[in-house]
Amino acid sequence: MTNDELLTSVLDRLAPLPITSRNMFGGKGLYFDGSFFGVIFDGVLYFRTDEDSRAAYTAREMPALQPKYRPRGPKTVDRHFEVPPEVLADAVLLREWALRSAAVRR
Repeated sequence: MTNDELLTSVLDRLAPLPITSRNMFGGKGLYFDGSFFGVIFDGVLYFRTDEDSRAAYTAREMPALQPKYRPRGPKTVDRHFEVPPEVLADAVLLREWALRSAAVRR
């Protein structure tokens, strides 16, 4: 799935939340009420985590974001983790996880 296809699908499932997107580093940044909380990169959705929420991702063995297209090579972004497939497939769960991610402070 392309970034644009996934973005359309995610925005449909997150409606009516006020989610917007912007192009960022070859991906799509996701914003809730103006605050960055997620990214679509290489056709994969990642949400921002903190110490409390990260366990839900690591317990499912979801990988952290690792952009490959950096001038200095790949780097793991361990605050953003891939959204589990079962969450992505369930609009209610996806909204809950998105809101939790949007609540994470920098």
